[in-house]
Amino acid sequence: MHVIWVLAISFENGFCSLLLNSGKVVAVGLGARDRDGKLIPLHVKEGDTVLLPEYGGTEVKLNDKEYHLFREDDILGTLHD
Repeated sequence: MHVIWVLAISFENGFCSLLLNSGKVVAVGLGARDRDGKLIPLHVKEGDTVLLPEYGGTEVKLNDKEYHLFREDDILGTLHD
C-alpha cells in the first residue's frame, strides 16, 4: 500500500496562532484508490480550515514559503464559522 499525501496546509501570516492546531488547505491531490482501483474522493477541499494533530505531517519549503503535508486520515476535523 502506498502512502499518498493529499493536503498542503499553509501556516503563513500567523494563521495558526490560535490555541488549536489548525490550518488552511491550499492544495489537495486526487485521493487514494481502493483495491479495485476506483478513486476514493476526498472530504476536504481547497480553502477549508482543518483541525490538525499536534504532531505529524511533513514540512516542505517552496519559494520561501512553509507548507505542511498531511494525509486526509490525519486530519481531525473541519472547522466552520
